[in-house]
Amino acid sequence: MKKEIPWDLIVSKLKNEISADDNRLLSDWVAANGELFEELCILWEKIRVNASCYQPDKEYYWKELSRRIHATGEVGGKHPARPVERNSAPLRLVPRRVYYAVAACAVILLAVAFFAGQWSGVSEPVPLEYVCMSGKASATLPDCSSVWLHNDTRVVCDVSRKGGSERVVTLQGEAYFDVAHDEGRPFLVKTGGMIIRVHGTKFNVEAFPDADSTCVSLLEGSVSLETATEQRFLQPGETATYNKLDGKLSVVRGDVLLASSWTQDQVVFSQRSLRDICRVLGKWYNVKIDLAPSVADKYRYTFTLRDESLEEILRLMSRINPIGYTFTDENELIIYDNEKTNPKK
Repeated sequence: MKKEIPWDLIVSKLKNEISADDNRLLSDWVAANGELFEELCILWEKIRVNASCYQPDKEYYWKELSRRIHATGEVGGKHPARPVERNSAPLRLVPRRVYYAVAACAVILLAVAFFAGQWSGVSEPVPLEYVCMSGKASATLPDCSSVWLHNDTRVVCDVSRKGGSERVVTLQGEAYFDVAHDEGRPFLVKTGGMIIRVHGTKFNVEAFPDADSTCVSLLEGSVSLETATEQRFLQPGETATYNKLDGKLSVVRGDVLLASSWTQDQVVFSQRSLRDICRVLGKWYNVKIDLAPSVADKYRYTFTLRDESLEEILRLMSRINPIGYTFTDENELIIYDNEKTNPKK
């Protein structure tokens, strides 16, 4: 990361403190990475707007920002942000490292903007906001809990180390939580129509505002799920689905590791159906997949997913079994039975 992105020059540029020589060096990098630099400038403007009323100590603020950027690629301390490769029609395969930088900055900069209020001595607690716009990214919360954020995810939290009987997080999108144990202060995740209450555990939550349901997959520990009409306890290996339309909550045993596999650097598939694989591919490459029912459970695959492009994965799977695929103009991937008629693009 340090070799590819000149963070020192970028920070100096955003602070309007860059020298003429450094500005020429940065210009060469911007010429080859214009879209990324534009994203950084947009994020910086958001910081200036959000932090303007706090009048923070700028020197401390920028030292902390620089420290976080250079701390071996870490975001908030514990885990490195690793956004996945993303596709946009027509099959424009963007390098993974671009979204790595953008999502990392999204989490760092927007979180720091809210920290500014605390650094400037504001008496009222200021909730922290973490946003991941593209790919995936991670952050460590003030109570030492860690969270992975997926694409188009927003987390607002009040989880300070001291004070308060509860640690409260509001989630829109998808996130994986590794909650620090605190017997005296339960950790609450609020989503549309449901509250997840924990003390120390690992779980994945998928709660997009426009979706008809919210899913919670528990890897370790125990959690309670509270809706307007009932309360259920979840055990490791179980997945709960809350239907927003009828208000019903269902719990089944399932592959919870697969549900949270998007947070990993690689995913190992062993004799997996296309149905299971497409659940992961959709999140890994940030693409909507329309899978034909006739092939959803017809074939099994064994392979390891790492940094390959989506097109490469599809090409290899189509060589093993007779499946076809195409992309629509809306960047939707259609996978069909190649023994049947090719659907219209």
